[in-house]
This record gives sequence, structure tokens and C-alpha cells, in this order.
Amino acid sequence: MRGHLQKFLSALALAGTAVAVAAGTHTAQPMTGRDPLEVARVLAARYPAQPIMSYIPALSWSGQLRLSALTGDVQWREKALKDIAAFTSGRTPAIAEPYRLTSLAGALAFADADILAGDKAAGELAVKVADVMMPDDVDGSVKFATGWTDDMFMAAAVLARTATPARAAAARRLLLTYSSTLQRDDGLYIHAQKGPHAWGRGNGFALLGVTEALTHLPDRLQGRDDLLPIYRRHVAALVKHQSDDGSWRQVVDEPASYRELTVTAMTTAAIARGISRGWIDRQTYEPIVNRGWQAVAARVNGDGTVRDVCSGTGAGPTKEYYLNRPVVNGADDRGGAMALLAAIEVASLRR
Repeated sequence: MRGHLQKFLSALALAGTAVAVAAGTHTAQPMTGRDPLEVARVLAARYPAQPIMSYIPALSWSGQLRLSALTGDVQWREKALKDIAAFTSGRTPAIAEPYRLTSLAGALAFADADILAGDKAAGELAVKVADVMMPDDVDGSVKFATGWTDDMFMAAAVLARTATPARAAAARRLLLTYSSTLQRDDGLYIHAQKGPHAWGRGNGFALLGVTEALTHLPDRLQGRDDLLPIYRRHVAALVKHQSDDGSWRQVVDEPASYRELTVTAMTTAAIARGISRGWIDRQTYEPIVNRGWQAVAARVNGDGTVRDVCSGTGAGPTKEYYLNRPVVNGADDRGGAMALLAAIEVASLRR
């Protein structure tokens, strides 16, 4: 049974079709070979379609703010700030039940709006959201944690941007704890104790969470340097599994698994930022980023639709659970946001 499933998935990946959930994408042309800023403009114009309180649109808003800073084109900043104003004005609640880290992580864009556009109201709201995440005692875990690698990004992206000594310590403690329990001997991460497989986006969340912490936590923070070996070990492990077209797979270490956009975008972005920040060697890793970027651009069409995006995924007990997750081909806020992140990081590196 498993052999037939893997052959079927491999055929889908080679055909580049997977499970289409939007019509008309076969007429769009992939943006292979295009400049990252050109791709970024296409994605920034299209996403997010649903400006809800979530990490997904937040990545697009953050990308729009950074695109404006890179190009001097204010339209992208204005587009992001218009969406964010719904939350700072109170029209749309930023903190609402049921509390989930995936929702609260939307505050990462509020912090960026303050940092990059001087939106003080957004910065204050980011702090309020960060405080909701904080544990009740100094040694406790971040609230609403699932135990999945997803938490590493959702919590660290907000707590590091709003860092006080307590918030910084909470972010560092979560990353170290998850790395000790979920990182395998080979450097890859399992998704969760109840999801003991190297899910692609789960590895992307782990790497990007550590990347965000290293980026935003104060250099003087005691223990911050403990995170750098974790970042380097994970990068070295992921590089071994990069496909010949530059992508990473839905299950990173499963050769029969299809080549998935979000893990490719997140990994490419995190490695590009590591080169820019001097955490890893440029000569060694820039070719990997360049191949990763080509794989991302090949999955973005000229109309902003994307392909090979794993749908929303919880923790599952079997590898087949991850191999069988529905695949999105078409307009997709998650895939578009993560491709935009990769485009911004690669453009920043090349500058």
C-alpha cells in the first residue's frame, strides 16, 4: 500500500499537478528566472486575500513593509498599514477566543509596522498580544502552545520583536526546549511527539523561529548565543536534503514525497538571512539559496497564483498522514506569503 502511495505522489510531483483546488492555473506562466523584487511585487499586490488575525496575512504585511523599504515605493507600505488599521482601530479584534498561537502570531506584522513605518499604535498592540502569550510564572511555557514545531515560529516571531528581559527569556526557553525534544540526531525536526516525522513546513517553522529570535533578540541577551549552534546544525541538516531543482520535500527525508513550496520558501529565506547576518558562510550557502530561490520562483505564476502548497496541517502519527495532506494549486494566502518572504530575503541578500 505504501509503495503504491509513494509512486502516486511522485508522479504527481513530477507532473507538477498534485491536487488542484483552483481552476485556470494551467494558463499561468511560472516566474522562473525572474528578479526577486519582480516576484515580490506580484505577490504583494495579490495577498492577503483574507486580512484576518493570523501569521499568514502577517507575513504578507511584513513583506509589503519590507518591499516598500527596499524599493522606496510607498504603495506597499500603505497597503499593509490599511489592513493593520482594522486591528489598531478596534474594528477587528486582535485578541479573541479561541486563543491560538497561530492567530496571535499576526502581531509580528504590528511590530514591524512600528519598526518600519513608525505606526506606534501597531507597536503598542503587538506588546499587548505578546503579553497574552506570556507564561504565568518565570519558568513556565508560552501559553496556548501545542507542542508542535509551529510554536517555535509563532511565539518567537512576536516575543523577540517585543523583547523585554522576560519576553526574551520566554522565547529562548521555548526554542531550547523544543530543540531538545523535537530535533533528531541527524539535525532534522520531527513535527511533534505525536507527529514523529520530518514534515517540511514543520522544519520550516523550526528554522524560521530560531532565525527570528537571532534576528530580533538583543545581542547582549544572556544565552542568545545558545541559539546560533541550533540554527547552524539545522541548516546543515536541511541542505543535505535539497532536491536537484532546489526545493525541499513535503516530508524532508522521504524521496518519494513531492516538492513543496512553503518549506522551500521558509528554508531559502532563513538561509539567506543567515548569510546576510554573517551566521553562516556565504561561499558555501549562497549557491543553495540561489537554487532554492529558483525552486520558489518556479512555483509562483505571473498572476500570483502558486502551486505545490501543503494545506493546513496538524500533527499526525504516521508518515502517510503527511504524504496524504491535500495540496493547493492556485491562489493561496499561505503559499503567497511565504514565497513573498523568500523573495524579500533573497533580494536583501543580493543587495
